[in-house]
Amino acid sequence: MTKPKLIYLADLTHTCQSVASNVFPFGIGLLNSYLNLQREGQYRVELFKYPADLNEALKREMPDIMGFSNYSWNVIISSEYAKRIKKDSPKTTVIFGGPNYGMTDLEVAAFWARFPWIDFHVVKEGEKSFVGLLDELAAAGWDAKALRSTGKQLPSVHYLEKGKVIQGPILPRITNLSEAGSPYTQGLMDKFFDDVLIPMLHTTRGCPFSCTFCAEGNSYYNKVAQQDLVQFEAELDYIAQRVKKIEWLWFTDANFGMFAEDIEKAKIIARTKEKYSWPKRVFSATGKNRKERVIEVAGILQGSMTLFASLQTTDEQILKNIKRSNISQDALNEMVAKSERADSETLTELILALPGDTVQTHLRSLKDSVDANLGNVRMYQMILLPQTEMSTPASREQYGIKTKYRLQQRSFGKYSYLDSELVAAENEEICVSTNTMSFEDYLKCREADFTVEILHNSGMFLELMGLCRWAGLSWFEFIYRAYQAIRSSDSELNKLYDGFRQDSVRGLWDSAEELEAHAAANMGELLADEGGTNEIVKGKATAVLSYQRELHDLLYSEMEKVLHEKGLGGGVLAEYLGEIKQLSLMRKQDFLQTDMAFTSTLHFNYEGLSDSKFRLDPESVWSSKPVSVRIHHTAEQKKAIADYIHQYGQAVEGVGRILMRAPIRRLFRSVDYVA
Repeated sequence: MTKPKLIYLADLTHTCQSVASNVFPFGIGLLNSYLNLQREGQYRVELFKYPADLNEALKREMPDIMGFSNYSWNVIISSEYAKRIKKDSPKTTVIFGGPNYGMTDLEVAAFWARFPWIDFHVVKEGEKSFVGLLDELAAAGWDAKALRSTGKQLPSVHYLEKGKVIQGPILPRITNLSEAGSPYTQGLMDKFFDDVLIPMLHTTRGCPFSCTFCAEGNSYYNKVAQQDLVQFEAELDYIAQRVKKIEWLWFTDANFGMFAEDIEKAKIIARTKEKYSWPKRVFSATGKNRKERVIEVAGILQGSMTLFASLQTTDEQILKNIKRSNISQDALNEMVAKSERADSETLTELILALPGDTVQTHLRSLKDSVDANLGNVRMYQMILLPQTEMSTPASREQYGIKTKYRLQQRSFGKYSYLDSELVAAENEEICVSTNTMSFEDYLKCREADFTVEILHNSGMFLELMGLCRWAGLSWFEFIYRAYQAIRSSDSELNKLYDGFRQDSVRGLWDSAEELEAHAAANMGELLADEGGTNEIVKGKATAVLSYQRELHDLLYSEMEKVLHEKGLGGGVLAEYLGEIKQLSLMRKQDFLQTDMAFTSTLHFNYEGLSDSKFRLDPESVWSSKPVSVRIHHTAEQKKAIADYIHQYGQAVEGVGRILMRAPIRRLFRSVDYVA
């Protein structure tokens, strides 16, 4: 009896600083589960996430087929393994597949010029085309070179032959996601329950919108496929029985909560949570339209789901340039109000340097988002991604897009291939100027983004934000005023901003090749830098870890000045600011240290203030008789913090990831009244 062919499928992540892509390798799991359904028993398949795990398998046995997922965060490490495997085992067929592949002939040709040792690249959806490619290889006697020499067009597969890229016709997409089977209930994901990786699922695939900066904006993905609810519930039940310290569930959906079927999905998640106390947090991009349905889904999940209001910009002309429309201000206001009642986290996204963006339009988008109380504001630079309209030569020329290359955060390192060393560093191409935004303008906007990240996101100064809202002041204008005060001072905080600006420039390269050569020559130094390569993450972690008192001193001083200017200073307000500042420091300074506790006295009703998000008139909650309070972490908070530290570590970069991902305001020390 012929031994089944051995297939290795790897969705690699870098691991030298921390686990960079810390989610289950769901995509290759779907390839495996679909293959099992279509060609049962014909193949031996192993799945890999960690480079060390793959290397141990390669030492044991070289595969007949070596498949790699191709994302922007792992293409270099995957190609370095692929190059070595192909050299040492020429009969092994190397297959890549994933979205980090060009849309235009120019992009496609550049990919093959860079990675000629790859045998085949699966394009678009992979399940059907991967099985079809295996069938073709079997018919060719498992000789990839012989198959390529035919010049045959293989459905949804590209390959290079005699200097020409052969491109097969695109297969129709899967219409029901359950056709692919479940890698969970088939047991294919069991090895990845390691208390580090986050379980990942999909309930839909595709997106009805046409955003020019997104790969799913391509018309190929415009019809949305749904998953069978019975399979979805079975998958959740399977995961919940095996997950331990990880409280998250991650969906790949582009618009979760927008479709009628999502109501029942939310009920299934809620039942799972009630039965297993998991998932405690659900992460997914939520629907860009149908906000009333998204809010209903959030209500069913009772605070477990973060609500996204992904605006990208609030400027109408820029929205037209990127073929996008945003929901109305009234709908946003309703979403904010209902999310607060449901105790859900809210988050919006903005992108810097979109076509037509200026300093003024970017600051206005920041102000609109912050003052609309849309929760955390995630501020990204525009990345030129393959398979997007924005990345095409025509768009670059039309908008005067100038780019640089930077290291992807955490995505670099030294690894073992058999008994030798392999060095890899991933990069991304970002826009740093356009015909409406100079590079200097870009840096000014980056400093504004940094300010919002430190002073607004995570609710670090929720008390002052509430006071602004009570007094009818713009919270954004206040924090921007604080930023200007920092930049006009000779303080340690000003030096922090200087360092952020320098890092923002120093990390940019003119070409991917220059960046990779620099990274290879300086890999030891890069790996020894515990701050990481993301300037905002590094700067925020540094500010929170080292400059809490300086930030509190400056912001509360500026608030006193503002209130005096408005005729509101002195008296009870001055007493309130003094007490709430000290309380804030005791709750937040070194808040990841769970063995610290404090006692204090308050003249203000803290429960009332907290319930109102500090938007009450301080005089209305003042009492001449002080009460004693204890400031400490609860047992639940201690467990959550321990789990996050286990997952991300306590280096500056790890703390930065906790600050960016965890519901931070729920981890600040609690305040209990002392009887």
